[in-house]
Amino acid sequence: MTTTAGFLVVPPLDLAPGTLLVAVGPGASGKSTYADTVAADAVVCLDSLRREIGGDEGDQSVTPAAVERQNALLEHHLGAGSTVFLDSTNVEPHVRAQLVERARRHSRPIVALRFLPDLDTCLTRNAQRPPNRQVPPDTLRWQHQLAREATPDALLREGFTAVHHIEPTSTGATVSSDVLAPARISDAVAVLRKAQEGDEGARRDLAEFFPEYEGLVMQTDHARYLEHAARAGLVATHLLILEAGRWLASVDTYTSDFELPLASVALGDYASRTEAIRETVRAATDNGWALAPEHQWSDFDCGGGEIHIPIHARPTAV
Repeated sequence: MTTTAGFLVVPPLDLAPGTLLVAVGPGASGKSTYADTVAADAVVCLDSLRREIGGDEGDQSVTPAAVERQNALLEHHLGAGSTVFLDSTNVEPHVRAQLVERARRHSRPIVALRFLPDLDTCLTRNAQRPPNRQVPPDTLRWQHQLAREATPDALLREGFTAVHHIEPTSTGATVSSDVLAPARISDAVAVLRKAQEGDEGARRDLAEFFPEYEGLVMQTDHARYLEHAARAGLVATHLLILEAGRWLASVDTYTSDFELPLASVALGDYASRTEAIRETVRAATDNGWALAPEHQWSDFDCGGGEIHIPIHARPTAV
């Protein structure tokens, strides 16, 4: 794996000259941020083209004209032998098929870059955008589902010559939108388990997954992480935060020192405390956890309200 200006690239990116790099990911998944650092001769961004044509990058009415301009630019760059990064969602198979055919006509390699933070992260980032750039939540959910279906195997079958997963590296913030690739979950959980058992070597190895013990590394595959964590008997807590009238539910995993949470699984946001607790109970019991009795729960005042509910793995019959 390689790290490039705040992004982890798995496997490492080794490009032939003249490659067409195609982002595949929902809105608010980090594509444009990555575009600022990508090693390409040119970047073609659909949002920027909408702004050039209509004066507003969020104006969907000019999308057909922007796509026409995008395709003309791709023809120019591919014809010139330039390495070009296409910054748009490209989550629909028929859109990718046209790009594969375009690269094939120019005898150029075409590489897919998958951007797939968990849905809650995308929704949160989207809500922080200016109103004109926000994707309707239902559309974002649809994009995210299509991006999940665009697995590496599926993309290779479509004709892509290589597929890479792009994820941000740790920012060191107390709470961040960093993600842990699904393929790395079992390894991270194994290291966490050893660290909780007092293995000093494992505690040092944690930096590979959770740099300097800081930052909440958001999981991209909730069920898989919870299942692995429960099987390993990790120490964890449900964290329910009341924010702007909504209850945001997550599961955080700790090391044996209990100083900082390292991994966080965002379960969603709910209209009431009762609904949030019901969903956290469901997530726990469905994935091998058991909740502590209610008298062990802890309430905190964090400018809105916060509840810690200890959870633990159910005993496994020998």
